[in-house]
Amino acid sequence: MDEIKERRDRREGKVTPMACAESLLQAAEQGRIEAFVAVVKLADGTLQTVWSHIRSTEVLGLLECGRDDVMQTMKK
Repeated sequence: MDEIKERRDRREGKVTPMACAESLLQAAEQGRIEAFVAVVKLADGTLQTVWSHIRSTEVLGLLECGRDDVMQTMKK
């Protein structure tokens, strides 16, 4: 990880992957997360999807909710 770039990006108000991961870890440690789904783009350009202990149908539902949330944000 490029720590200098991370600090610069955070100073500029960018939400970095590390900031997201830290926030998620903190919420998990506090017991505030019931289930988890993530889609990430790796440095080589490939996509990876990961999820916790939930059924595939719930994974799809959470992904659809996430899609809807992004669409609502785009409308604003």
